[in-house]
Amino acid sequence: MQDQQLPMICTREAGLIVGETSPLEFTFVSSRELLPPRLEYLVVPGVEEHSGEALAASISSERVDVLAQVIDISIDSAILSERLTYEETLAILHSAYAPPPKMYGRARVIGYLAHGEVRIPRCAATPGTPVYTAADAFLRRFFSLDVASGVPVGVLINRPEVPVVLDPNGLRRHLAIIAQTGAGKSYLAGQLFESLLQLGTTVVIFDPNSDYVQLRKAAGQEQRPFHATQKTSFAEDIIIYRIPSVQGRRFADELIGPTEPFTVRFADLEPDEVVKLAGIAERATNIRAVVALACAHLQRRGVDYRPDELIAELNAMATGHDYSGGNAAADVSLAAGADEELRREDRRAARKAARYIEGLRDFAVWGYQDSAVEHLMQPQRLTIFDLASADKVVAPYAAERTLHDIWRLALSGQLHHPVLVVLEEAHNPVPADGRTHASRIINTIAAKGRKFRIFLTLITQRPSKISQDALSQRGSQIIMRLTNPDDQHAVQRASEAISTELLRDLPGLNKGEAIVLGQLTRVPVMMQVTDRASAEGGGDVDVVAELIRASQAAMAAWLAHQLHGQGTPARGVVRRAGYSFGKNLRKARLPLSLLGDWSPPHLFFWQYSAPFRAIARKRSGYQSVRSGNEQESNAWN
Repeated sequence: MQDQQLPMICTREAGLIVGETSPLEFTFVSSRELLPPRLEYLVVPGVEEHSGEALAASISSERVDVLAQVIDISIDSAILSERLTYEETLAILHSAYAPPPKMYGRARVIGYLAHGEVRIPRCAATPGTPVYTAADAFLRRFFSLDVASGVPVGVLINRPEVPVVLDPNGLRRHLAIIAQTGAGKSYLAGQLFESLLQLGTTVVIFDPNSDYVQLRKAAGQEQRPFHATQKTSFAEDIIIYRIPSVQGRRFADELIGPTEPFTVRFADLEPDEVVKLAGIAERATNIRAVVALACAHLQRRGVDYRPDELIAELNAMATGHDYSGGNAAADVSLAAGADEELRREDRRAARKAARYIEGLRDFAVWGYQDSAVEHLMQPQRLTIFDLASADKVVAPYAAERTLHDIWRLALSGQLHHPVLVVLEEAHNPVPADGRTHASRIINTIAAKGRKFRIFLTLITQRPSKISQDALSQRGSQIIMRLTNPDDQHAVQRASEAISTELLRDLPGLNKGEAIVLGQLTRVPVMMQVTDRASAEGGGDVDVVAELIRASQAAMAAWLAHQLHGQGTPARGVVRRAGYSFGKNLRKARLPLSLLGDWSPPHLFFWQYSAPFRAIARKRSGYQSVRSGNEQESNAWN
């Protein structure tokens, strides 16, 4: 490597390779001025790499620039050992010879670039070889993938000028996003989805916590009503479905904007699907058979029925009378053979079946038409199924129903564009310790979906609670802070790409930092997530800000009492209200006698000073806010 080429790949010297080296790792000695921080990227220029067959008469060689990352640093002293006492240590430090500490670093080899691919060298660097801090331009060749539709999601840790660009082809083997609560996984996922949407991807998100319902609003607009907020450039490409009649939603419609109701036409369900939803066991053959018979009765009469009509039909069958759905002449021939068809066992089974179907009344999704999944499969369309606050049975059913419809389109060749299916809180629909209504179709898509352009993304904070079969089929992982040992072991079992060093780094990641593994990148990369365009729905609550709002609300209530002459609430409410707006009262120059014995520094009249002045004028005849007792006014100081 010529000296004039060094500035193209590196910046400054970091140390010299010492001791035993290998193609995968080396140790280097450094100094206080040169020692790079942990996780910094290094380059070993001009490493001799042999090529050719081992048995060939001659083996050719070439010089390659090897990239490595510092995984450990240590500072040691041969004289100042841990066996010394405090006095002995001081004596050595104050002597004529105070030896400088020895500084070492250990680096993991990432590889070198050859024909656009990252290769692991087969030869090791020799001791005494200098190592350098890698230049940003050199790092971009590794981590800023030159692909037509790359997905920018962050920058290298310690290198904010080096963007991390993911390869969308890595989604073909599915993706898992794993992080403990509060690490920033919803923020990262939202950024990934908005980038993929703008590239033309069809995205379907099952959102049990309303983490993504604000994607249509610009960042920083979380608390503003939708009609008055700034929208993202892709807001028109996003559809939000909500289950009707759900109370106590996390975000009101006024905040997130227009939504569509998610409904299912009950009359279109197969009898097997009805009995499965009702929880009727497979061994209860008589009960299942009578439900199928009741459905057939209603369908032959052309009744567009829901659970209420089915229950009425079952009750009619239990009493030996045919139920006509309000039309007694609907099916005379059927009524003539009712006694023969409905034996005593069947009537008892019909009564039991009616009790089972009662539970389906609580499903708020039943309607007289289906939400058309074909409408969601358009290119550059992001659909969010907001399942927050929905019944614990209704939410997984909505996901299962939609996934079955998507899979049906895939099998019939009607999916013409890639579809990314996202499951938040994935440990609930595909748990490690059992099956759910949705687990079978999810596992089917995980195993076969890539052949039909369906790619699955699982998001979870508890990888130890998710099915290992589902987790192990993720070709790529984005892992953020993870401190639970069980969860760390689950990640290690599910991913062949994570090394012991990377696993050790998981607890030390800061919020917004992540490790990307698998086919999304050429090599494993540690990155810092960058800002996204859309508003965040899954962020942590700002407790301080919420307490300030609570104090303001308490003061507003107190002022309302005063304005309407309804008495004065407890003085503790005023004292707890805060300190911040005392300055406004001072500017108003109101005499303190109007406040009685309340302590002014404990008043919080933020944005309420004008109403307070009105109260003061009304109750004391105080006419001018610029006059008053100057001595009392100075007491605000």
